Amino acid sequence: MTALTEDGPELDAHVAQEDVAPVPPAPRPVIGRVVQVVAAVAAIAAIVFGVMWVVALTSGTGRLAAERDAALAAAQQTAVNLNSLDYHNAAAGLDLWMKSSTGQVLDEFRTNHDQYIKIVTDSKRVTTATATDAAVSELDDRAGIARVLVGVDVTVTPDGQPPVVTRQRLQMEMTRTDDGWKVSKLSPVRNPGSATAPN
Repeated sequence: MTALTEDGPELDAHVAQEDVAPVPPAPRPVIGRVVQVVAAVAAIAAIVFGVMWVVALTSGTGRLAAERDAALAAAQQTAVNLNSLDYHNAAAGLDLWMKSSTGQVLDEFRTNHDQYIKIVTDSKRVTTATATDAAVSELDDRAGIARVLVGVDVTVTPDGQPPVVTRQRLQMEMTRTDDGWKVSKLSPVRNPGSATAPN
């Protein structure tokens, strides 16, 4: 009896210890971590969109500059083509005129093709041109139109006579086509100065 009585309290204490629920761990600061993640994502998004904006901006600017350069180069070459003729082979010169033009200028060359060949052949002159300066005064990239001022020195050599040089300045409207920039309108800016003998 004494043993049972002595063991009773020990057994009750053991059972009481087993019945005690474990203490749950302290909750993690979930809200704080969510805020950190959202802030990090926002920062990355800002960087990404910023880089994309800069790339788009510089890409558009670079493409516009390339179009301007292409229109300028085409206008210079076209001015040379339209002022370079050899009466020995006028047809080849007129063909080059048509390849360099579009719109109403091309229509004019086609309409007067035979007449122009006769005029050049009868003139018995050889003309060679050099573009001395040029500048794009306007560029409408959406419409595909550029207006270019081109200065040209034209050396005219009549048959059996010494050459003379004339200076011209042309206002050229260039139109972008599938084959590149071509002249669609053409007019002199001012009357060239008096002809002079080349040095």
